[in-house]
Amino acid sequence: MNENYVKQGYLLEDFRLFHLKGAAGIKTEYHYHEFCKLLILVSGSGSYWIEGQRYALQPGDAVLVGSGCVHRPEFEPGTPYERIIVYISPEFLKRESAEDCDLLECFNGQKSHVLRPGKGDRRLITLAQELERQLSGAEYGRVILSRGLLLRLLIQIGRDMNRGDALQPQPL
Repeated sequence: MNENYVKQGYLLEDFRLFHLKGAAGIKTEYHYHEFCKLLILVSGSGSYWIEGQRYALQPGDAVLVGSGCVHRPEFEPGTPYERIIVYISPEFLKRESAEDCDLLECFNGQKSHVLRPGKGDRRLITLAQELERQLSGAEYGRVILSRGLLLRLLIQIGRDMNRGDALQPQPL
């Protein structure tokens, strides 16, 4: 990793979810994490820089940042936006992968770092919101169900990327 960039954040569990809303804008310097990061833009607009390339974001987009990838978000002040972010341990992804499903592939950027479902397709947002609901609840089996929902979300992303009918925006 390049010494010019700061490592940010830490992850002590298999995954962690954050649901953030704001309109203050984000001024974040380039940085990297030792974990993988999934961001789903629920509403608003902005852009994301990953490995020196800028991607314009639209609601419903999934941003996939691999462990060690240098990145930074860019949201304009005064522009409302809402996003769900999931930090995911690479060890969890390796452990949960199977012969026909390498979950780390979603984060390697070979197809794209951004997945754009078809117009009006809120499937990824819905899955992420259900994951959030389970994680914040106290119902029987919520821990197991949360793991399953995250896996379902990642598998859906992988299928969409491999199917090719979902857009994979090119850098600007």
